[in-house]
Amino acid sequence: MLIKKIFILYTILLTLFGHTLLAQDKHLILVEGNFWKPLMAPNLIEHQKEIEELPFSGFVMVGNSFTKRVMQEGINLTYQEVWSELKGLKNLYKKKTDNFLQINIDFPGDFWNNQAWERVTHNFAVVAQVAHDIGFKGIIFDDEPYTLSSHKMVNFKFPNSREIILTLKSHASWEKKGSESEWVDKKGYRNPQYNFREHMSQVTSRFKSIMQAMEKSYPNLTLLVYNGPSFAHPNSNRDTMIVTDVGLPREHEYKGAIFAGLLEGVENNATLHDMGESYRYRTEKHFNQAYQWRKYDIAKPLNNQLDSSYQWRVEPRLQEIWSKKVNVGFMVFNKGQTSNHKEYDTQNKSSYKDIEETLKKALKYSDKYVLYYAQDQDWLLPNQKHPLNKDWFNMVKRVNHSLK
Repeated sequence: MLIKKIFILYTILLTLFGHTLLAQDKHLILVEGNFWKPLMAPNLIEHQKEIEELPFSGFVMVGNSFTKRVMQEGINLTYQEVWSELKGLKNLYKKKTDNFLQINIDFPGDFWNNQAWERVTHNFAVVAQVAHDIGFKGIIFDDEPYTLSSHKMVNFKFPNSREIILTLKSHASWEKKGSESEWVDKKGYRNPQYNFREHMSQVTSRFKSIMQAMEKSYPNLTLLVYNGPSFAHPNSNRDTMIVTDVGLPREHEYKGAIFAGLLEGVENNATLHDMGESYRYRTEKHFNQAYQWRKYDIAKPLNNQLDSSYQWRVEPRLQEIWSKKVNVGFMVFNKGQTSNHKEYDTQNKSSYKDIEETLKKALKYSDKYVLYYAQDQDWLLPNQKHPLNKDWFNMVKRVNHSLK
């Protein structure tokens, strides 16, 4: 009877405070942001012994054969070319249990171009298969656009407000509602044969197929998405600040459609993680609010009473499964950043002591993963150009130790 009562109490506590109890299920992952060489196979193979002892559960790696190529127009990856670059990593790391291959977003072609998107789906599946075969945890999808073409995969091209006024031809009411200042949508994309709602539906469908193909190659795949759907949702900042200093919601519509598709594609044992790439959280309030919104509130019917003719929203079919299938994580940057909002200005809140407390809060509120994004800190490369200060090393070591 006593054991039964203890179990019931534990179950209640886990339900109420689950993301603060199971420290052993939380993982701190290293992302280096200076340049590629330390993050590539030759360095990770040559210096396995030193890297294995770093105070992280794993790392993010890039590669010439896949990171920038998976979504490039006209690219058809083969298993052999990706395997040839990464095969030396097969089961090499024993302590680093949660390592990820990074894929960057790009624009492979019109969303209704079946040949282009079948090729991209194949490419994602190839990388997932290699991740499985070398013993990595999964894939990180970086949905921030770095190239001119990749902006087409992020923004829907509305007519701007000046065009609405000056163009003699009529515009549909949804185009007028969605119009913005001229600078907003210069790099966006739309197929003139289809409206906004049809674009959102088509992108969701494409990424559902991508997720299904990856899971077929790697049934237990873990997929982490850097920005995530909060960047696209018009109500993310309605009641409190969730997404800071990255522009207007309608600059990121496709990110919502992409994430929705990935979520729909999760069928069996794969897991999907929204990392909500924001580096200006410092307080318990910041992390708590962000977790609540991204895990629960973003999918509530009340927050999705939006006009889907020009706004991305969480569709009813996904609202019921959202909190069950979406895992929330956080990203922490080692450098301070200015902000248009005083509360989120971190210029003077980024000492190693500040970052230590921030990492602890991020891990407390995450479902599983926190990414530590380091610039000018060479963790992976010997003979460092930016030698790692021992205070920072010891700080991360303390944080990682707290997870044991």
